[in-house]
Amino acid sequence: MHKEDIKAAIRKRYGSLLAFELAKGLPATSVKDVLRGRAVWQARVAIAEEVGLPVEQLFQVKRAPRVSMKRDGSKSASPSHHLNREAA
Repeated sequence: MHKEDIKAAIRKRYGSLLAFELAKGLPATSVKDVLRGRAVWQARVAIAEEVGLPVEQLFQVKRAPRVSMKRDGSKSASPSHHLNREAA
């Protein structure tokens, strides 16, 4: 589930992330911390229960592979920094 969908679901029911944190007895900004990738286990569990997903499936976002560009504008298969190539 995308983090914006999670925030929207919480805001629809509680009005704000802070109201959700207060209702669940969570530390302030703990939901934002979880959405930023920090491990706040109590908040993760509360969010998972709220959106109806297991904790393990909460943030499984598939990302596109990174593609780097060479100086000439062509795409590089391996993302290496230009200084590393020149040093070799």
